Amino acid sequence: MRKAASKLLMLVVIIAAAYSLELKLDLFPPSSEPGEPAMAAERDELGELGAQLADRFQSRAEHFSVTFEGDKQELSDRLPDIVREALKQDDYVAYILDSYVYTIRSWGGRSTISMEARYRESVEETAVVDAAVTRALHDIIAPDMNDHEKTKAIHDWIVTHVEYDQSLKHYTAYNAITLGNAVCQGYSLLGYKMLKEAGIPVLIADGSVDSGEHAWNMVQLDGKWYHLDLTWDDPIISGEAGDESKDYAIRYNYYLKTDEELRADHRWTKTYPAAVSSYLEALQQTAQSGSQPESGKADKLKIELGLHWLDEENTVTSAEQLRTVIHSAVRSRSGSLQFRYVDGDTFPEALKAAFEGIKTAVGYKASYESYRNDGSKLVNLKLEYE
Repeated sequence: MRKAASKLLMLVVIIAAAYSLELKLDLFPPSSEPGEPAMAAERDELGELGAQLADRFQSRAEHFSVTFEGDKQELSDRLPDIVREALKQDDYVAYILDSYVYTIRSWGGRSTISMEARYRESVEETAVVDAAVTRALHDIIAPDMNDHEKTKAIHDWIVTHVEYDQSLKHYTAYNAITLGNAVCQGYSLLGYKMLKEAGIPVLIADGSVDSGEHAWNMVQLDGKWYHLDLTWDDPIISGEAGDESKDYAIRYNYYLKTDEELRADHRWTKTYPAAVSSYLEALQQTAQSGSQPESGKADKLKIELGLHWLDEENTVTSAEQLRTVIHSAVRSRSGSLQFRYVDGDTFPEALKAAFEGIKTAVGYKASYESYRNDGSKLVNLKLEYE
């Protein structure tokens, strides 16, 4: 009996994976071509396997085993994709998973997959995040808010309560909540938690920027998808001595952007829902055709997000138009002007030239800042008369 047992073949395949690294040892011989009923049963078994893996990951299991009845070669070939699909069921789990290693042991038509997983955030830590999210949403979300208002409120809360982790050690929403700092992944995880809890469809997206790998969110509003980069709306500024500190001004430079707009400085290769609709146009459409109070809410959001500066009446497109605007303001003895100047780099020279030839004794003080990374400047001009 011992001699006979030794002739039995037991195949072991070890596959180690840690996000970008996957090692596959293909030791299974080719199997015969199955018939249609067998293929359907195989697909059912693989689907059930994926569901079991998703359930174990979501419960934050660190050591577990699942079984599979079917073709060993098919399992070997498909398992990496099945694991990835299982993780797609919950972006939060996928992005706190630090690494995983699995072993396949096959005997006849039965295989056992043993998994070891490491997570950056424990179940207990996620419970702390959930409690903090519930409290924050209770404070910032009013009963009459629509999804657009909720999204802005969540964006503003995160960028005013979290700072970017310059040590690059804090990756989780738990770090963002308890320490008040995290890298882009922590921002995205917290954004995912808060938006999802508020009932807003949300994803975590990842890719790269010039400084390296990067993560952000995607949000669906009124059936349209947009990119939302909380990290890049929460900048760190450097002082003269090289010290770095938080800039507490809330910005919306990366708020609800299209694919085209975000590709100016973000890159990604994974497939995400297409973001092709301008958020400004969406607000304008609601403001023009929406019923009250939604129309009024859209108008208010447009101003709060600074999108009104894109309107023609608030934009100066050339040095000639700037001269006309300033001369008109001086004739009417206006005390101040605010507008967006399209060619920001040439504004100082254009401003100086615009005051040439004015016969009225007038002085001016100008302050300006970049607007939404499009090369234009927001200008605040004070006029003083003798």
